Amino acid sequence: MVGRPTNRDERYRQVMGALVRSVARYGLNGATLSQIAKEAGLTRPLIRHHIGNREDMIAALTDFVLKSFEDQTKALVSSLPKEGPSDALINLLFSEGAVSQPDMVLGFAALTARASDDAKLRQRCRETLLDFEAAVANTLRRDHGDADDAALGAAAHGITALYFNLTSLAPLDMPPAWKTQAARVARDLLEELDTPT
Repeated sequence: MVGRPTNRDERYRQVMGALVRSVARYGLNGATLSQIAKEAGLTRPLIRHHIGNREDMIAALTDFVLKSFEDQTKALVSSLPKEGPSDALINLLFSEGAVSQPDMVLGFAALTARASDDAKLRQRCRETLLDFEAAVANTLRRDHGDADDAALGAAAHGITALYFNLTSLAPLDMPPAWKTQAARVARDLLEELDTPT
């Protein structure tokens, strides 16, 4: 039997959501305990209780953001149909109704900026991104089994880059054509896999 979430679990998610939003809006340096408390609607001591000092905060952010991406990648892959998973993937990533989490992508971007000075963080961020790209490549392989590995890798890389670019720019409220163009380029990459070389 699964118990119901505790108040502690709910409070943790509330604090982590405020942390991610603060980092997305103000960067790692601007995401102070006071700013996070304001964003969460909680007191500064309560925020400190949940995420500790600055280094603890960055570690908590890293764990939360990377685990969220890993969970989302697994959920994305498991939601794809057996027939035509590549088209379904493009629809999920680039459709008008697609749910994106730009704060998470911007949180990830803040972590990658810090990664230049932190080898362990750099490795973890790289692995998360490469795992997403591998999931895209494996999905494409299901529809395009005859494509060579280099072409498949290039298509997966392009789709991954388009998705992260589009999602990270979501706060700019780009015109709808922006997402439509990204989806079109992603579909062009799929079509290239069917073109004999």
